[in-house]
Amino acid sequence: MSWSPAFAHRRLVVNDVDLHYLVGGSGQTVLLVHGFPQHSWLWRPIANALTNEFKVIVPDLRGMGGSSIPPTGYDAQTVSTDLTAILDAEHSDHVHLVGYDIGGACTTYLAYVQPERVRTLTLVEYAPPGYGFEYGFQPTPNWQSWQLSFFTQPDVAVRFLQGQERELLSWYFWHWAANPHAVTQADFELYVRELQKPGGLRGGFEHFAAVFENQPLFQAIPPHGIPVPSLGVGGEYGTQAFPANALNQLTTGAEQVVIPGAGHWIVEEQPEALLAALTDFWRKLSQ
Repeated sequence: MSWSPAFAHRRLVVNDVDLHYLVGGSGQTVLLVHGFPQHSWLWRPIANALTNEFKVIVPDLRGMGGSSIPPTGYDAQTVSTDLTAILDAEHSDHVHLVGYDIGGACTTYLAYVQPERVRTLTLVEYAPPGYGFEYGFQPTPNWQSWQLSFFTQPDVAVRFLQGQERELLSWYFWHWAANPHAVTQADFELYVRELQKPGGLRGGFEHFAAVFENQPLFQAIPPHGIPVPSLGVGGEYGTQAFPANALNQLTTGAEQVVIPGAGHWIVEEQPEALLAALTDFWRKLSQ
């Protein structure tokens, strides 16, 4: 599946960072933010369908996809300013924010600092530092999140993993999945190619290294300090209720959806179920 013809590729330079994003459709704005090891390409099944009813913006985070790879600025506060600049360029307010995986950090912080321009906040397979993210740092008998610690040291991680991008992603997509074959071979090759480009691994790892900057940012948010309707989405074999549990501390009355038959890779494994969860949540608030 490729991008719908409704989408156009655009670029925006923000504080010397060249950001790539796609925009298509019309109506209320939806901002879909990817995680690691994917980039904007991840969202095609969801984004294409949403353009029938919404204006959809799909950015590549700094350091990933088609965006440039700066040496610094991967903390949630700085990355949220990237998203703000894109929304400003597209004259978009009252936005439905959707953050998947590490893309949940900047979307959550954006909802905190600019709640007036946010309709809803949805976290998919993510809980911010101080609210569950650090749980993955803890060794367990089935320590599937070891990389959360390893990637916080980009110099070491790049040294050991450069040239092993294919092996890394083979492990990544095999683990924490209900369907380990949900990521197609074509998509797998594209994700590998993105990590193999100069600086590709480091650009992704820097988002994990920013956890030590992000933790005090999130811990400074007062209880229920984000006055935005929220939804937490987890996979049955993934984070389950973790996103909603985090949002119930940050917002008030967060809704929860656990997607059956999905692990961490919800967009690839159960795109129709995720699409239904998002649109049902948004439409209910519009009634």
